Formats: sequence, C-alpha cells, structure tokens
Amino acid sequence: MYYFYWCINTPTKENSRGGEDTVNSLLSVRVAVQYRYVTDGGVINRSLDDVIKILKEVHADFLFQGWLTQRPCPEKCSDLPPVEATLCMQRGYSYEHLRDAICRIKRELPNLIFCGGTQAEFLHVEEVPGRDLKDRKNRAWEMSLNPEKWGLTVSRADIQFYWAKRWGFVREDERLSEEELKWRMSIYFPDLTNPEFQDILLSRIYRQIDCGVDAVWIDMLYMQALMLKHISGSWSHPAVQDSLRAANEIVDRIHRYGLESKGKYIYVISWVADVRGNIVEVVPKTNLDAGMVAPDANEIKNRETGEIGEFKEEMWKELVKEVKDKLGIPLFAMIDYGGPGRTDLYVFSQELTFEEAGEFLRLADDFFSKMGIIFIYPVHGGDMGRLGVNVTKLSYGRFNWYDSLAPEFQTYEVIKELAARKVEG
Repeated sequence: MYYFYWCINTPTKENSRGGEDTVNSLLSVRVAVQYRYVTDGGVINRSLDDVIKILKEVHADFLFQGWLTQRPCPEKCSDLPPVEATLCMQRGYSYEHLRDAICRIKRELPNLIFCGGTQAEFLHVEEVPGRDLKDRKNRAWEMSLNPEKWGLTVSRADIQFYWAKRWGFVREDERLSEEELKWRMSIYFPDLTNPEFQDILLSRIYRQIDCGVDAVWIDMLYMQALMLKHISGSWSHPAVQDSLRAANEIVDRIHRYGLESKGKYIYVISWVADVRGNIVEVVPKTNLDAGMVAPDANEIKNRETGEIGEFKEEMWKELVKEVKDKLGIPLFAMIDYGGPGRTDLYVFSQELTFEEAGEFLRLADDFFSKMGIIFIYPVHGGDMGRLGVNVTKLSYGRFNWYDSLAPEFQTYEVIKELAARKVEG
C-alpha cells in the first residue's frame, strides 16, 4: 500500500509543471501508442507483464487511452453482484485495477505519460442519483442537451434521436415519441453547460487522476459547441459561446484538481477540428494541452480508386496552420473508431490486407511527421464497427476491437519497426 501512495502522489519532473514546459513535454514525445485498457488482458490471456513488455518493445513514451471510463465503474469488482463481478475481474474494469496497473507500469517505465480518458458525449442514466429508475431517467433527461434552451428551433428530442441512431438504440426508419425515446435509451447526449452533468463528468476524471494518470483524453469535449454552431450558423451565438466556456472551464478544473490534490500537472487532450471533405473548422479558442485529429476514411483507402494513404496535403497544411495560429498547441493523430458505417478503424481493419495496413502505417507516420503531428500507433483497442452488421474480421476470431498482434491483422512488427526508427533517429 505504501508503494501505491508513493507511485500515485509523487510528481515527476515531466508532469509537475505547467505553462510552456507542458507543451514542450508533449512535443518531446517520440513514440505514441494506443493501448486501450491495459487491464483487459484477462479476455485474451495477456498479462499486465505482457503489456509492459509490449510497451517496452515499441519504446512508448506516450500511452494513449491506457484506460477509459466508458460506463459507471466500481472501486472494486467485489462491490458488484457475483455475475457482474466475474465479468469485471475478467475485463479489469475497476479503479483498483487501474491503480495497480499504473503503479506497475510506472515502476518499469517511469517516464511514460499515461493517458486515461472518458467521453463527454455520454450521460449514463445509472450515473444519476434518484429514488428509482423513473426518477433517474427524468433527471438525466433534463441534463441532456436541448438547443431550445437558447431559442434554437432544434428540440431535445431531435438531438437525442440523432444520437440514439448513431449509438444503435433505434433504427433509421423508426419514429418514436419523446417518452418512448427516453425509455429506449440508457445513455443520453448531455448538456455540457449543466452543472450536474459537469460534476458527473469531472468525478470520472478525478477518480482516474487519483489512480495516477498523467493525462486525460476527453472525447467530444467540443462536439456540443460544434453542433450548436452548425445549427445557429455562428460562433458568436450565445449557445455556442456558453458551450465553449463550459468546455474550457472543465479543462481549468482538471488542471486545478491535479495541481491542488496531487501536486501534478495533468495534460488534457480532445478533438479540436471538424473536417468535412476539404472544409476545416477549428475551435476558435481552447486551453487544452494538445489537440487530436484523424485522417479521413478515404485517406486510409479511397473508396473509388483503392489508393492507400492518399492524404489531402493542402487541407492538412491549412489545418495545422489554423491550429498553430489560433490555439498554439501540439497535435496528435489517431485512427478513429466507433460508430456505424465506414469509420477510420473499420477501413483500416476490414478493407486493408496485411500488406496494405503496413503500407498505410508507414505512409501515415511519414506524412504526419512532416506535418509536425505525432501519429499514434494502433497497438491495441478501438471498436472496428457495428458488430454483426459489417465487421467480419475480428481480433482472435472473436473480439470486435483491434489488436495489432492478432493473427487477423499482424501490424505489430511494422509498428515496432517504425518506433525503432523514431528512437534511433
């Protein structure tokens, strides 16, 4: 227990400072890897020692999405009913697992920046206190995003129905009343400006900081602002400005919490740009420590020509310039995942051969390096698409998340090769 206390609470030279030093620390990252859930190895018979060996083999100094709070998380698996506790243990999904994993990883890799994370687009009904399920549903529904609050013509039900389709709660052709929609969904798209939701979101993040993470990935932190900008047509609309302020205040509170409770500067990272075709829209102001971007699915493999790694160079130059001029923060690039349709990771995992996947990784690493963007190698994790609909190649023949070591993909040796080059030179 004493070692846990030392591991979690002692600030390191790299992460105890803010300001310019923070940016410099992130810019000095040589090898960034995605390994989503370092604790989930029980599912594929991979121990934490195996994970540490992998991180050493690829010379990782930045671990992206090492752990995510995707749904309510127990302190210990034993706090759950027996069946749920068994699944929890197998998946390593408790704060106890996270604390133990970070301490063991840091013992072997003390300079690794461990990035945890959560999703700002998810409000789980079960996270909301209430007398019973009906009460929790009603309270959660009131915390969900309603553009009419700012006088916009799009309703709460319109927004929630859009996300219900994306998340698979309803079919594209279904039509539900607001009450039916409320009961069909167990997760709502929240209002980031709602103080009760802010406390829920931050409680997830604070728990991870208490467990020892050095950085936090917040998925879709600026999605509300971008959606309301699209609806209103203006960055200056009160709905958009309120949403931007709420996002930035959340980042401020994370920075304060890390410094005040742990004496440790916590890096915060999220998406910073909306890219549609060749149109780039960068958030006008942020206090993030780094931004995230992703290639378009057609840049991974062009649907019409079959070309691999056909990057829109002029668009990327414009994006990088805008981020530099407006935000002044470093950029990471990931192969994005999740959701229905032809997502980045779907294309990478399902449409590419072994040889094409290796070729894309080499091309992407070279391209993003020239752009001054840190490309994150996809070692483990990320949903490849809607299971049972379009995903046919599964990791180890069973699992709907990507794994570079799986026989179906075999990209690990290419990742090791690219990482070694970064270290050597």
